[in-house]
Amino acid sequence: MNPILVFLLRLLLLLLAYSFVGWIAFSIFTDLRQGSAKSGPVSFPLITLSSELDEGSNPKQFSMSQVTIGRDPASDYPVDHPTISLRHCRLSFHNKQWWAEDLESTNGSYLNNSQIDSPTVLTDGDEMRLGEICIKIHIN
Repeated sequence: MNPILVFLLRLLLLLLAYSFVGWIAFSIFTDLRQGSAKSGPVSFPLITLSSELDEGSNPKQFSMSQVTIGRDPASDYPVDHPTISLRHCRLSFHNKQWWAEDLESTNGSYLNNSQIDSPTVLTDGDEMRLGEICIKIHIN
């Protein structure tokens, strides 16, 4: 084969390889730049909790990514009842959905009469039973 032709083919292959690497670098750069421009203040849909114990008071609304429910006064939604564990249940917002997770409570957590064994998706109007207390959930 002609040495000049071999040289030109190698040069073309090298040019294509550098073009490919440059295209990948450019794509990554533009994706990162667009990602940082899109990130702003993160907002969570409001979740409203009301329990049987709250009959005389207003339901509580939360606009944070996690809500802990339990007998502990430091919980986000404290429920003072002997059948509720100190840290009974956690509601968290991720993947654009609210999820409920039992925190190894003594009396268990139930969503619409089904026991919560693993993180479970919440929907508007669900009812959770923690111990002997029923909590109604409204997602706004």
